[in-house]
Amino acid sequence: MKTAKAMASATAALFCSGALAAGFGLYEMDAASTAFGGHVYGRPRNASAVYYNPGALNTMTGTVVTVGMTALNPRADARVDMKHDTRMNPGWLMYPNLFVAQELPWGFHLGLGAFGDFGLASAYNNHWELKHDSAETLFEGYTLQGILSYDITKDWSFGIGPRFTFVNFETRLVRDFGFVDRMYLAQSMGYMHAPARGRNKLKIQADNQDDVGIGLAAGTSYRVTDDFSLGVMYRSRVKTKLEGHARWTGQDIEHHNNSLNETIQLPAQISAGFNWDNALWLKDFHLGASISWIEWSKISALRFDVYNPISRNVEKDELKMDWRNTYRTGFGMGYDVTDNWAVLAGYTYDWDPCRNKLGYAHSMLPVGDRHIVSSGVVWTSDGGDWEIALTYAVIIQESKSQRVPGEYYQYDHSVHKMHTHHAYCHCVSIGLTYHF
Repeated sequence: MKTAKAMASATAALFCSGALAAGFGLYEMDAASTAFGGHVYGRPRNASAVYYNPGALNTMTGTVVTVGMTALNPRADARVDMKHDTRMNPGWLMYPNLFVAQELPWGFHLGLGAFGDFGLASAYNNHWELKHDSAETLFEGYTLQGILSYDITKDWSFGIGPRFTFVNFETRLVRDFGFVDRMYLAQSMGYMHAPARGRNKLKIQADNQDDVGIGLAAGTSYRVTDDFSLGVMYRSRVKTKLEGHARWTGQDIEHHNNSLNETIQLPAQISAGFNWDNALWLKDFHLGASISWIEWSKISALRFDVYNPISRNVEKDELKMDWRNTYRTGFGMGYDVTDNWAVLAGYTYDWDPCRNKLGYAHSMLPVGDRHIVSSGVVWTSDGGDWEIALTYAVIIQESKSQRVPGEYYQYDHSVHKMHTHHAYCHCVSIGLTYHF
């Protein structure tokens, strides 16, 4: 019997989408950069160079501090087996960020960043048809990153440093064992005792506090002319171990709490792009573009030990994901309206990694490629010491149908058709930069 696989799907689902699809990666690290579509790898706008391209810290002089907050609100309508729509709306998620860049003697620069680069949340109502697959989930991943960069020449620099990632998640699903036929189980599964009865909840909680993920970030920047710069950034895989527990509660079931111990691997990423000031030979017009490759294929399978309330044993099983590597690409534009005010806009196309060979997905959040349209304004004080940015972006996800295993697919192999549409995410960011 594959009850453990059904339980595992609840945990595995958290890896199926970020704010909306795109794995579970977050890329909105800085308000001004987000308004530009995040296409700032050639020449980051402020101390967020620590994240976007460690090799571009040489564009910062003195001490530069950037602090901000990004708020995300993902929503979607889901229809199961051509029935009524159910709204997915977990509310607003808040991700703070802090970056510091310090110029040092002899061509060195030091950088420090703290930011949330992984996360998702979902919540469905009590009438949700697929609550056996997922009812509510919260996933958070925060990274602390240090960078040391060096100017190889006056136009070429390189930066590298460690990153430490902290992960926390919890997910909940609802299973109803009330109508499982006792004789059917006894004959087909060999279990001669009565199965668990009634509606029950499984809650899974885990974190990596005892095994913080450690990776590497590196980047290089080359200034072709005073106005045109190229940049390449690399973030390594991060392998970490989640430890926690899976707890059953509910009707007519022996409450059971078993420990979890699972290793996950966060993906590597390579990004490259350019930034062009006074672009197209237009004064005060800025242009940038980039492309990113994300190694989601390393999430191929997840293995779990979860208590089976039917067999009353802790069982081990494997859930295959078969994700594939994806790309992000797009462009950003900006114009300095006055010496103090600038307007920015950007567009990004983001491929969805959740496309396995069997066509199965999870209801945690909808899958599908996404279009990200962003805009914002930046105010700079006289003298350039202060900078305030305010950004709004909308993430629009393409409608898509997917197959979700039924509540008792381990018995009769039933499969539901889930169609998601009207899937989008509001993104609001504010940022403050000060040059000491």
